[in-house]
Amino acid sequence: MKASVLRYAAIGMASLSLAGFAAASTVTVTGSGPESHNKVNLSNKLHVSSTNTNVLGVTNFSGQGAASGSVKSHENTNAGSATSGDATNNNTAITEATVSNTGAASGLGALAGMSGSDTTVTLTGSGPHSNNKVDVDNSTKVKLTNTNIVQVDNVSLQSAKSGSVKASENTGAGNLTSGAASNTNTTTTTVGITN
Repeated sequence: MKASVLRYAAIGMASLSLAGFAAASTVTVTGSGPESHNKVNLSNKLHVSSTNTNVLGVTNFSGQGAASGSVKSHENTNAGSATSGDATNNNTAITEATVSNTGAASGLGALAGMSGSDTTVTLTGSGPHSNNKVDVDNSTKVKLTNTNIVQVDNVSLQSAKSGSVKASENTGAGNLTSGAASNTNTTTTTVGITN
C-alpha cells in the first residue's frame, strides 16, 4: 500500500486581510499491513510580499509686490505734511502631510510565523518489512519593500518699495515723510511617514 500526501499552500501577494491563515497539517496512515510502502510528502510554503510606495510633493510659491506712490511738493507757499503710504507684504504657508503604512511590517511578521507551525504525521500499524518515508518541507518567504519619496519646495519672492518724497522751491516745506517698506514670510512644513 502506498499513501502519498502533497500539500502546497502558496501566497504570491498577501494583504493584511490574511491574518487568519494558518498552515496546520495533520496526516495519519494506519493499518497498512506488512511489506507496505508508505510515503508522505508534506510541503507548507508561505510567500508574502508587500510593497508600499509613497510619493509626496509639496510646492509653496508666493510672489508679492507692493509699491507706495511718490509724493512731490513744488513751488508751494506752505507745503504742509506730505507722507508716502506704507508698502507691506505678508505671506504665511503651512503644509502638513502624513502617510501611515503601520499595518505592513507587523502584519507580515505575524504571517511569517504561521508556515508549518502545526505539522503532525502519524504512521501506525504498517507491519513488518514495511518501508515508511516522510518528507516535510516548511518554508517562509517574507518580502517588505517601502519606498518613500518626499520633495518640498518653499519659494517666497517679495518686493516692497516705499514711494519717494521730493520737495523743491517751497517757502515752507512742512513735514515730508516717506512710508515704511516691510516684508514678512512664515513657512511651516511638517512631513511624517510611518511604515
